[in-house]
Order: sequence, then structure tokens, then C-alpha cells
Amino acid sequence: MRTLIFALNTLALGGAAMAAETTGSIAGTADGGAQIVVTNVATGEVSGYMAKCDGTYRAEPLKPGRYQIVEGVAGHAIRTVAVEAGKESQVDLAPESRRTKCQAKDSK
Repeated sequence: MRTLIFALNTLALGGAAMAAETTGSIAGTADGGAQIVVTNVATGEVSGYMAKCDGTYRAEPLKPGRYQIVEGVAGHAIRTVAVEAGKESQVDLAPESRRTKCQAKDSK
């Protein structure tokens, strides 16, 4: 009986670990506060994200596949990137020399 319980627990924990590895992410830098648009090439599904004031962003969870990603400001190029389960793809959308930061709002 103990062996059966141990085997079932092992399978359950292994299944949970496998489930956690079914999506990936895209992360990088952009202009602070910029809208980031991510499109799944195969399905056409569109998701929106916002860069933090320091310019970093993270788009997750994303199903494995090819995505187009663009900063929602005129003049930025569309990038295509592959997303793999359990991995993070790095895409910097704004060169550091051109990157802008947003200003914290006055609390008054």
C-alpha cells in the first residue's frame, strides 16, 4: 500500500512539474511605459503588455510558437521570435541610446 501511495504521489508531482513547463515568455527592454503588442503568428491571438518605467517588460504566459512583437510607438520595427516551453526569449525593442523612461506621477 505504501508503495502505491508513493508511486501516485510521484506521478502527481511529476505531472505538476510538467504542467508548469507548458508555457514560455518574452522579456526585454523598451521605452518606459510603452505598450507592447504580442501576436501569435499561427493563431492571430493578440496580447498587450506595458513596459515598466525603467523600460523592462515581460510577456507571459505564452504558448510555444512564433510571435511578432512590437512596441506600440510609430517607428519601431516588428520583431519575430520563437517561444519555447519553460524558456524566456530575450527581445530588446528600444536601443539603450534611444530608450526613454516614464516619470513617476506626482502624488499631490
